[in-house]
Amino acid sequence: MANVNRKFKLDRRTFLRGSGVCLGLPWLDAMVPAFGHFADIERTAPQRFAFMFAPNGMKMDDWTPKSKGKLGKLPFILKPLQDLRSEITVLSRLDLEGGQAQGDGPGDHARASASFLTSAHPKKTGGADIMNGVSIDQRLAEHMGQSTRFASLELGMERGRSAGNCDSGYSCAYTNNISWRSPTTPVAKETQPRAVFQRLFGDLDSAEGRAAQLERERRRQSVLDFALDDAKKLRSKLGAQDRAKLDDYFDAVRRLEKRLSAKPNDNKAAVSPPKNLLSGNGGGFENRLDLMYEVLTLALQSDSTRIATFMLGNAGSNRSYRFLGVASGHHVLSHHGEDPEALKKLAKISHFHIDAFFRFLRRLADIKEADTTLLRNSLILYGSGLAHSDHHHHRGLPLLVAGRARGRVKAGRHLVFKKGTPAANLYLSILKKAGAKDAQFGDSTGVLPSF
Repeated sequence: MANVNRKFKLDRRTFLRGSGVCLGLPWLDAMVPAFGHFADIERTAPQRFAFMFAPNGMKMDDWTPKSKGKLGKLPFILKPLQDLRSEITVLSRLDLEGGQAQGDGPGDHARASASFLTSAHPKKTGGADIMNGVSIDQRLAEHMGQSTRFASLELGMERGRSAGNCDSGYSCAYTNNISWRSPTTPVAKETQPRAVFQRLFGDLDSAEGRAAQLERERRRQSVLDFALDDAKKLRSKLGAQDRAKLDDYFDAVRRLEKRLSAKPNDNKAAVSPPKNLLSGNGGGFENRLDLMYEVLTLALQSDSTRIATFMLGNAGSNRSYRFLGVASGHHVLSHHGEDPEALKKLAKISHFHIDAFFRFLRRLADIKEADTTLLRNSLILYGSGLAHSDHHHHRGLPLLVAGRARGRVKAGRHLVFKKGTPAANLYLSILKKAGAKDAQFGDSTGVLPSF
């Protein structure tokens, strides 16, 4: 435990403040209890939970590892995760019965998103009388959200409508949300990286006023500068290792701020940048996706929240991925009819998203928390509410978890469960690993064995 100032103890909820800014801190060794040891990380370092939803199902043979047990060579879609395979667990044969028609006819995309984290069967309606279930993230928020400034964080890449009919008689509330606070209340997501950043670290526009805002733009002043006095006082009390961690964290905040406020042709003052670039949309979908992952990293690292959801696309998204050489819409491709060319493009889109997910996981793995990492203290679910997209299957879902939930998950494996096992069993298992006392979640029949 070299370079730790054992005389100075820091509360985990310490924030740096200044001029409307509230900046959370990363995990520091000074947060280990007095007279404690790094083994105390089990009791003191927070667990984080995040849930990523991918629309339109998967090309399952390019997703599923060939054998169960220890992960070896990963299939095409998961290949970007090869170097991190020791930190992931692929879960096969988990079913989402709530996504099945159950006599309601078409609308599988809406049911895929609505039931993804609730395991409930949503009421088929295009009106205001929506009815679903409480999602796993919100149940976790009830259990542990009071420990952070934000009980949960909801992110997405597509806005979408909050009302109206979006899928064969199902409300847009179902297709555009995976987080549900109550059976009748979806939690709206934020789709602008800059807006999320300001929500987490302070609304600089209102805090400074218009004149100060213009001056800030001129000087490119960082959000950190507003909390500089607090930061200097804190840094002087820390050991060398904590000072290095704090510097790395501040650098990450500054880099992200710079990207969010970046303007094209920055050396050509006569050129006026597009408005959407200033809101964090510059560089297209792939850049905005990476920005959102960066913001999420900072949110978890600073302990601003411990629970998050991220919709990579709304259910049934028909986004075109022209930057990948895929001109057809994603939803159109998902109805491939076993056409080899369509299947190849569908897998290419999924591969792209896993590659972006890998970069996010790599950031978490590089953030040290005592003798472990932010990734190992987390449990992050990635998957879809559909399996074979053309058949609209909700059984045998493509699901994986990254991280070890602070040592509570043995990673690096492909787990194949008994046919008919509810996905709700996974969610009940997650609740147990978070320390909740729930005996049931959705249609669960028990916790997952060997998970």
